[in-house]
Amino acid sequence: MDIMKVVAEEREMRRTRIMYKANLAWKVLNEALDSMEKRGMLLSEETPSGVFVKLTPTGKEILDRFCEVESVFVERNDAAIQVMYPTTKMNALR
Repeated sequence: MDIMKVVAEEREMRRTRIMYKANLAWKVLNEALDSMEKRGMLLSEETPSGVFVKLTPTGKEILDRFCEVESVFVERNDAAIQVMYPTTKMNALR
């Protein structure tokens, strides 16, 4: 999902930029991108200035659903941190 989040940030992006922003090795990134393209989540478009990767409507829908589910766990995690570190000073560190 990190790859899809990175691509969604800028609507379209070159593979090398995705690699750096998602902190992935080149081989791992290309395997993941190929897999996501085959599933219709991402689309690579060749332009005169290079190949750009874009999120498809299907990919956006999947990402939106994932973020909804993820937000449930993030909220619970924040509550757990508040219980574990109730002081303001500890909460400022997170």
